[in-house]
Amino acid sequence: MKRVWKQMVAGLALGVAAQVGHAAVLWNGHEYDRVDSEGITWSDANAAAQTMGGGWYLATITSLAENDFVVASVLPPSTGDRSHYWIGANDAANEGSFVWGTGEAFGYSNWWGGEPNNAGGVEDYLAYDARSETDQAGSIRMSWRWNDAPDNLGQVFSGYANGYLIERAVGNSVPAPGGLALLGLGLGLLAASIRRRTRG
Repeated sequence: MKRVWKQMVAGLALGVAAQVGHAAVLWNGHEYDRVDSEGITWSDANAAAQTMGGGWYLATITSLAENDFVVASVLPPSTGDRSHYWIGANDAANEGSFVWGTGEAFGYSNWWGGEPNNAGGVEDYLAYDARSETDQAGSIRMSWRWNDAPDNLGQVFSGYANGYLIERAVGNSVPAPGGLALLGLGLGLLAASIRRRTRG
């Protein structure tokens, strides 16, 4: 029994530590985060976001301001060429007509030149794609824009599918990571108290 209790407390502590390290960011009434998951398909990313509960879904980017925020605050600042992070739109039902999973209008876009191109007739899923480009000063820098990609991008091209971006309305938030840390601390103190009582 003592061993099971120790394992339970250790597991909870690890879960709390993972939550504390998980830092979502807020903008305009919504919370955003990045989930790193090498090789994940768009379909699995979409399912995983919904399975999380709490109102999470694959991010829906509907304005330049929202795009600039996500690029600056959620996507990694530097990454290898052709890194992709899935977001919540696809044109699987009607080629060329992208729709957001939330039903919001697809009025804003941030495509790379020549995209979307439905290469091979299988590129139906939307992702941020990092590519190097030359800026106006002649310097090469990494930029994030959109690309249509096949669902199995990570299996076809190793290193291309790196994860996905999630979003939810702030009103759907679960307890803040700080609250989870306090819960973990309280359970740790409870465990220490029980150990003292059983030894004494």
